[in-house]
Amino acid sequence: MPAAARRNARRPVARRPAETAPLLDLTPRPEPAGADLIAAVLTHADRESRVGPRRVRRALSPARAAELVEAGRLNADEALRSLDLAVIWDEAAAEVVRVIDDAPLRQKAQASRAWWEDAWEEELWAEPAPRPALRAVRGGRA
Repeated sequence: MPAAARRNARRPVARRPAETAPLLDLTPRPEPAGADLIAAVLTHADRESRVGPRRVRRALSPARAAELVEAGRLNADEALRSLDLAVIWDEAAAEVVRVIDDAPLRQKAQASRAWWEDAWEEELWAEPAPRPALRAVRGGRA
């Protein structure tokens, strides 16, 4: 075999064993947000941030969702679900560009055992260390 062919020959690559996936994933999945809920987030949003020159990200705050429940515009389940949604609105075209749903990410993070155990660690709930007392000093540089 010539030297150039030996250099270009493929070498076997050691592969890591694939992680075993569960055979059946029984974790509950959130239902996709309906058009009514997306419209409620879009019309009653009190959190806005610019995404570009023409686009705005709109979302509900927990306080605003509570107000909508009191007003009877959303029920409690819809209000909780609306906190996971954000809508990207194109002002020039007056249309929804994208709906961002954080519910699957939140459920996945909270489903892990580590999240639950971290929530109950003593260090997180302990009183903060006392600050040292400041004392007045007279004088200064000579």
